[in-house]
Amino acid sequence: MYVIVDRLELLSKIRKMELLYFTIIFVLGDLVSALTANRKISLPSFKDLCENYPGYRHHNGHYNRHELLHLIGHVDSPELLHDTSALRLSHALNQIGGNHSLGTELIRLSTFGRDSITGKRGLQYIYHPIAYGPYLADKYGYPNVSKMHQLDPNQAKAQFWKKQGMLRVITYTKIGNQPVGHVALWDCTDFYQSKDWMSGHKLLTVEFWESPDSDCTKSEKLLSTPNQQEENNLFDFLNGIERKA
Repeated sequence: MYVIVDRLELLSKIRKMELLYFTIIFVLGDLVSALTANRKISLPSFKDLCENYPGYRHHNGHYNRHELLHLIGHVDSPELLHDTSALRLSHALNQIGGNHSLGTELIRLSTFGRDSITGKRGLQYIYHPIAYGPYLADKYGYPNVSKMHQLDPNQAKAQFWKKQGMLRVITYTKIGNQPVGHVALWDCTDFYQSKDWMSGHKLLTVEFWESPDSDCTKSEKLLSTPNQQEENNLFDFLNGIERKA
């Protein structure tokens, strides 16, 4: 009985913290929109994102942390996080260029004071994944999928199963339940050249922006999924949603 009560109290506190956090983030995003008066643009194609994404060496990519920093033209410094997911997405967007480039002006969107570093050609690279929420919302519009305090990674994945695009995941520390952000590319059934940021977490928040050329009809991953039980669980969940609709 005490365990159930403690769990409910913990979830209640986390949801209150999360509501406050997202209120601040959305207010900041709206403020940036009002100040810049930028029109929302379409996401870059998923093909372009993949071709320019510097994937993790241990996940079928080619870049470890040191190689990534050399690629973007920045030396390691104390303000950088251990998590390089934001830097990797920043590089992909800068390489695609045009309206998708992060530009040369310092980016300040979160309470950290600054959220970007300067790399080659003076281009900015966001290094705080938390800041990518308001940045993406301001530039591309609000996410296609936004789910708060999900308790099951499989059910969370079912929301963007068979889709391609950009994904922001917020997990929570075991001590203090502090939010920790990650950004990555989602390719139909799993993360593209990145670790599974959702696996093993009991509480998470996800935001998904679908690419305009999203197409999983010819995905080899869907034709041959290694974990059949996981796929069955996802399809059962999706069928349950359809029956309720």
